[in-house]
Amino acid sequence: MTVAVSLLTAVLLSLLAFSVQLYFVNQIKDLVSIQQFTMLSAIADQIDDKLLGTQTELVATAGTLSKAAVEDPVRIGKFFAERRDTLAMFDNGLFLFSPKGELISGNPLDPEMLARNFSHRDYLKKTLATRNAQISEPFISAQTHRHPIIMFTAPIFDEKGEVAAVLGGSLDLTKNNFLGKLSSIRLGENGYLYLYNDSRTMIVHKDRERILTQDVPPGANLLYDKAIAGFEGTGETVTSRKVSVISSFKRLESTGWILACNFPKAEAYAPAYRAQRYLLMALLAVFTVSVVVAWLSMRHLTAPLLSFTRQIRALANRESGQTRVTIETADEIGVLGEAFNLLLGELEEQKRKLKKQLDFSQILIDTTPIPVFYKDAQGKYLGCNQAFEEFTGFSRGYLIGKSVHDIALVQLAMVYHQADLELTANSGLQSYETIVVHADSTNRDVVFFKTTFPAADGSVGGLIGVMLDITERKRAESALQAQKEFAESLVQNYTIPTFVLDRSHRVLIWNHACEALTGIKAADMIGSDQLWKIFYDHKRPLLADLVIDGNLEEFSRYYKGHSKSNLIPEGIQAESWYHDPQGNGHCIAINAAPIRDAGGGLIGVIQTIEDITERKQAQDAHEKTRRQLQLILDSAGEGINGVDMQGRVTFVNPAAAQMVGWSQEEMLGKNQHSLMHHTRADGTPYPEEECPIYAAFHQGRSHRGANEIFWRKDGTSFTVEYITTPLRENGELVGAVVIYKDTTERNQVEDQLLKLSQAVMQSPVSIAITDTSGNIEFVNPKFTQISGYQASEIIGQNPRVLKAGKTPPEVYKDLWNTITSGRVWNGELYNRKKDGDTYWEHATISPIRNSAGVISHYMAFMESMTERKRLEEQLRQAQKMEAIGQLAGGVAHDFNNILTVIMGFGQILQHSLAPDDPRRGQMDQILDAADRATHLTKSLLAFSRKQVMLLMQLDLNELARKHTKFLVRIIGEDVTLKTIFTKEPLTVLADAGQIEQVLMNLATNARDAMPGGGELCITTEPVQLGDEFYQRHGYGAPGRYALITVTDTGAGMDADTRDKIFEPFFTTKEPGRGTGLGLSIVYGIVKQHGGYITIHSQRGLGTSFSIYLPLVAGKNEIVEKAPTLVPRGGTETILVVEDDPAVRNLVQSVLKRYGYTVILAESGAEAIELFESRWEDIDLALLDVIMPKMNGKQVCEKLRQRSPRLKVLFLSGYTADLIQDKGIPVEGIDIISKPAKPIELARKIREMLDAG
Repeated sequence: MTVAVSLLTAVLLSLLAFSVQLYFVNQIKDLVSIQQFTMLSAIADQIDDKLLGTQTELVATAGTLSKAAVEDPVRIGKFFAERRDTLAMFDNGLFLFSPKGELISGNPLDPEMLARNFSHRDYLKKTLATRNAQISEPFISAQTHRHPIIMFTAPIFDEKGEVAAVLGGSLDLTKNNFLGKLSSIRLGENGYLYLYNDSRTMIVHKDRERILTQDVPPGANLLYDKAIAGFEGTGETVTSRKVSVISSFKRLESTGWILACNFPKAEAYAPAYRAQRYLLMALLAVFTVSVVVAWLSMRHLTAPLLSFTRQIRALANRESGQTRVTIETADEIGVLGEAFNLLLGELEEQKRKLKKQLDFSQILIDTTPIPVFYKDAQGKYLGCNQAFEEFTGFSRGYLIGKSVHDIALVQLAMVYHQADLELTANSGLQSYETIVVHADSTNRDVVFFKTTFPAADGSVGGLIGVMLDITERKRAESALQAQKEFAESLVQNYTIPTFVLDRSHRVLIWNHACEALTGIKAADMIGSDQLWKIFYDHKRPLLADLVIDGNLEEFSRYYKGHSKSNLIPEGIQAESWYHDPQGNGHCIAINAAPIRDAGGGLIGVIQTIEDITERKQAQDAHEKTRRQLQLILDSAGEGINGVDMQGRVTFVNPAAAQMVGWSQEEMLGKNQHSLMHHTRADGTPYPEEECPIYAAFHQGRSHRGANEIFWRKDGTSFTVEYITTPLRENGELVGAVVIYKDTTERNQVEDQLLKLSQAVMQSPVSIAITDTSGNIEFVNPKFTQISGYQASEIIGQNPRVLKAGKTPPEVYKDLWNTITSGRVWNGELYNRKKDGDTYWEHATISPIRNSAGVISHYMAFMESMTERKRLEEQLRQAQKMEAIGQLAGGVAHDFNNILTVIMGFGQILQHSLAPDDPRRGQMDQILDAADRATHLTKSLLAFSRKQVMLLMQLDLNELARKHTKFLVRIIGEDVTLKTIFTKEPLTVLADAGQIEQVLMNLATNARDAMPGGGELCITTEPVQLGDEFYQRHGYGAPGRYALITVTDTGAGMDADTRDKIFEPFFTTKEPGRGTGLGLSIVYGIVKQHGGYITIHSQRGLGTSFSIYLPLVAGKNEIVEKAPTLVPRGGTETILVVEDDPAVRNLVQSVLKRYGYTVILAESGAEAIELFESRWEDIDLALLDVIMPKMNGKQVCEKLRQRSPRLKVLFLSGYTADLIQDKGIPVEGIDIISKPAKPIELARKIREMLDAG
């Protein structure tokens, strides 16, 4: 009853405590999760800042480098030496890469890495592709330390914006940098941080051996997988190492890596667990108090139980013969007594059963073949089984009650007794190996296995043990040890160098042959795992190491000629090279095989090293000889076939297969005759019996043939010359060998030589060949045709016989220096023919070398340049005329400005004088002189093709016909004018007045050339100009032209006069009778019309001028608007832009006199600035075309961009300055030529303003 009350109280209190504890634990979990994620986020932000700051520093550092600095090793070395702060930031060093990925420099710099190409690295690929700074994924460094690192990169640009280099800085993940420090951060005692990426590669971890591993497979850590998928936060999980933890995850913004922390749940929830213990202790105290209270309350109710208890005690102590309890009450206690009596009956039954089980156990122990014994706590034997009796010779009855001292030798008894004392004191299971005397008096090796058993009170009641006879096993182990020693002795004395490695790559056996090969004693090698130092100068695995590690992929990397052993399962064989301590090289054959235990487990690897240097040398020599023979056959240009006695092909070299178009495999075994010699050249069959090759292997006769026909696979044939020789073995005919050569190419070469000879003999240029002294040995017919010397006359002569005496000696000296040094000379020579005429030639002289590469002859190709020289002279004349025209036009332009001022102010002054003023006559003379000067400048402009033209379509026939009436009056009565006009209309685009001036000037010159009278003929006709005209004159675009020819029968002129006839101011007339501008004006007008003018004249035979003007299609008229006679003024505003101050002031004075408002600007820039501020007020702009910096056309375009309808009047005399297209005006724009009279200027402005 007391217990029931107590249990009820405990249950109620437990429910309350559990609820409180559950709430408390949940609060602690939430708090731990929030704090942990907050801390992780803060660390992640710091890492992001560090990464971006490090990247920014590298980019800034890269910005200080130029392409010139990158290419200068001294400047690069100084750069790295001065960047100590940057080097401190990048603890694994700074590196400079070329755009091709080669390492240029670095600090620290491994010389073996210099110039090594790293273009395969992802960080360089991305940097060069994106032209942006990058942070790499972690990887193993190529440096000697082989540490895991990350690389920061920044591109370096040249002045064109191209990548000139890449600067890289790396962090060692094993060092104490801001990433390495993450592994040292602890959460509590066992919590830690780690860093990984989406490919599951560990970047930072407290266990450095896990860095750069991918040892967390999918599904091993569910939160780890969720973080890769994008999860950020905290949760409970089980790590891949089966530890329950609270994990938080935060992704870095700079790299996308995942920062995580693990906090063991046992440590994180320790406060909750302590609270649980406190609650349990409180519950225990409450439960104790409740029990006491219940006991005191119920004591008076338990009196009947006291009697019951005393009887039970008496039964237990066997104080009476009573076997049952007696309860006289009929209450609950009486019921309890009856139940107790029933329980006693069941216990007695169980005792009987237990005794039977004990008897069975004894029988089982007795029948066990292994000796079993048991003792009490004092070491006295309690019993043993039959096997123990038989082993020791002592019966069970004798043993019971005795100790080991009574039955065993003193020394052995002390060992047994001491072991019993240790087991009794410590309990547990004990086993040890010792010696026992057998019943047959022999010593046996045994192993005792003993343990204690408890007494009724829980103390040690005794011990039980078994004894295992291991005598036979020991004997087997001894035999095995002997076998092992024999095997080791066998290996040690093996004549081939042999060693054995255990699973940890440590040397177990190093035989005497290894000592002799390497000079290193076994005592220095046993236990070493640095075996690579003996065979290589750098760390790398031996074949045995690869077998231990099972790295099958690495075999090819370190051993190119490896293969599996044909004799030993799992054995690997390879070849390598070894330098002994004396520096001698050895070619060695290596065999390695695993050593496994009985269960198949790897316990080591044995490797043998056999020196095969001599055998290899012999093999190499044999192989070299074989290759040389094969190369001779394969490299032979002739086809070589071997045939047997049946004519079947037994051997064929590549040249033969290539000739006939069959592969070597296809030809082998085939009948040679039917394959490639079956048909004659005329297409008739070629019987094999008639073939000389057949006779070679059937009759043993050699044969040589030429111009024979062989056939290819594709059905085509080729000519050969061949030799067939019988093959004999031990004097017996076994076949034949056929060696043949394709003579097709040789035949073609002979044909080519014939063609070359014909080409030389029929060449359109002169060809001469001389010996090294310059003596002529050959000339072709063209040479004899041009020079006039026959071949028989010139051969044996020196080319100096052709000298005309006008070629400078330096040219001949350069010629000989060039060709004697083996180079080709190009130049021009002025030579003399046999008949004394001279001519220009362009010569190309080159050396001819013999088969030894020595100069044996010289060859000269000489092309006549007489016609080219004439064309060049015409071109020079045209260029000279162009230059003179530019000069004349410039002078005329500047002079026009001066005349504009003179005439303008002169007319203003003239109008201000009274009609009877005596100064008016003087002013008239000034203006007449200025007017004459104006005509002069117009002539200069006409020559320079810069005068203003009014172009229109007109019929040249009609214009010439109308003008002949005027020409008749000019030429006078002594000269007859004859005209021949074509009936076909000749429509040209021309200025009629200027064409009339051309005719008038030519007629005037013709009249002056015929002072005694003569005939002047003018003809017109259409012509088609083509290549012939261009080749004759050096100019002339192809097309249809109108030709007008003016011919006189005057005195004519010589060549010098013809060359200068169009130059301005050149005249053959007497002083005072001509200005020298007449024909210059003609030349300028024709050129300005896009035409050409040619002259043909000879002294005493007259002169003919031919003028070619381009023909155009159709005909239309341009009607000019008649100007008003008296200009009127106005009040409009006019912007005047003129760089010449005098002209600017003149225009301002004229326009103001007519009432206009004038805004002056002396440059284009000033005009644009003024127009921007007053563009709405300005009605017209008057622009000078030629101005410095910005010409009038450019100013016009700027002004009309602001005001498209602005009226613009240009003031100039240059046609090139016009913005008109072939006489068609642009709306709102016009031009007036200089020098412009004030009244003409006012009239033009008024016309434009009134045009609306």
